[in-house]
Order: sequence, then structure tokens, then C-alpha cells
Amino acid sequence: MELEPIAQSLSKLPEQFSCVDWPDALHDVPESRCHWFSTRGREEFKRLLKNLPLCPLYIEFGTFLGAGSTTFALESRKDLQAICLDNWEIATIEEESKPLNYKDKDGNVCGFARGEGEALKHCQNNLWEYRSRVHLLRTTTSHVTVDILANAGLQPDCVFIDDDHGKEPFLKRLFRCRYRWPNSLIVCDDYCKAWPGVIEGVAEAFRRGWYREDESQMLGNRMIAFKRNR
Repeated sequence: MELEPIAQSLSKLPEQFSCVDWPDALHDVPESRCHWFSTRGREEFKRLLKNLPLCPLYIEFGTFLGAGSTTFALESRKDLQAICLDNWEIATIEEESKPLNYKDKDGNVCGFARGEGEALKHCQNNLWEYRSRVHLLRTTTSHVTVDILANAGLQPDCVFIDDDHGKEPFLKRLFRCRYRWPNSLIVCDDYCKAWPGVIEGVAEAFRRGWYREDESQMLGNRMIAFKRNR
């Protein structure tokens, strides 16, 4: 999807979608490139991204600090445009859920985990070099969000779902993505025992016939991708 149509579609979004402006310079917060994006499955994910058409549009539900899947997608395709949705309201990292790069090479805990700087500021710093290709939408997401984006004319080539991991919210998002964006590659993170809602949601999607099992594939041990066969 080309830049001008993306901008036109974004301008049609309702007021609850706050398009975040990029600052003139990096925020004065300590580096926090911490994330939970599994190292396993990255090559498979990259291969799928490489197979997308020219100038692909990537929509991500749940970007948080932007250092994991978001950065990886932008690094994998130099022509990829990203629309990142999050409310950026998480203020800390739970001790029992430490991310990758929780500490820097000197053993210092990342700044965000120390409570230094808001999530959005860290996200903008982490995505700074890609800012010409990234549109940040500050909003609370739900399955209705998919309809609003689609009604505005946004047609992504790839959707990455990584926000609410409860079975019903996840299932509703997957349902709307399947029917509003039937030709899109849908990638779901955290398809693992730690997040039973995602596993149960995928099983229910198969049961309801939204996708067949041969239209899905595992990417490493935590991601599952869906694409309708033609």
C-alpha cells in the first residue's frame, strides 16, 4: 500500500485514534531495547515477510516498546510501512516476566524497567531510525478496531496480533482480521502454554472453519501464521 493512500486512510480515522507525532529529537530517556520477541522463528517470519508484495503494509496490535517484532519487521523489509497500535499505558515490567535484553552489556537493568521514561518515549527512541516508515496510533484496541481500520481503507499485507491474550478477545480479533482482510498474512504471537487463551482461541478458529490447519504454520515455538489458500 503506497504512502499517500495510507495517509489518506489515516486521516479518515475517528478521534479516538490519536496519531502520535514524532519529536524533533530523541527523548532523554535511557536505552531500553528490551522485548519478548523469541529468537526462534525469526528466520521463518523473515521469509514470510520477504514474500509479501512490494511496499507492504504491516499492522501491529500491541507494539509496546517497539524493540521486538516491530523492529524486526522493519529491518527485514526496507520498503515496509508499519502502523503500530497501542495505548502505551503499561508503566513497568513485572519481575517474573523479564524480557530479552533486560540488562545491557554492563549488567545494568534497562531504563524502562527502572521506571525511567514512559513506554511511548522508549518506543519512539527504539523506532527512531525507521520513523519515516512508522505510523504510531495511540488507542485502546479491540476487534472493533479492525473494522474501523478496514472502513478507512487500510488493507494490510501482514497483521501481527500481540495485544490481549484472553481467549475471547483474541478470537474476536482473529475473526475480524480473517473476514475484513481475507488476503492478509495473519501472525499471532505467544501461541504457547504460557498463554492458554491464544492456544484455545486458535483451536476454536479451526473448529469454526475460519482457517484450515493446512493454512497455518508454526514459526518457531511461540508464533503461528495464517494465510488462506487460493
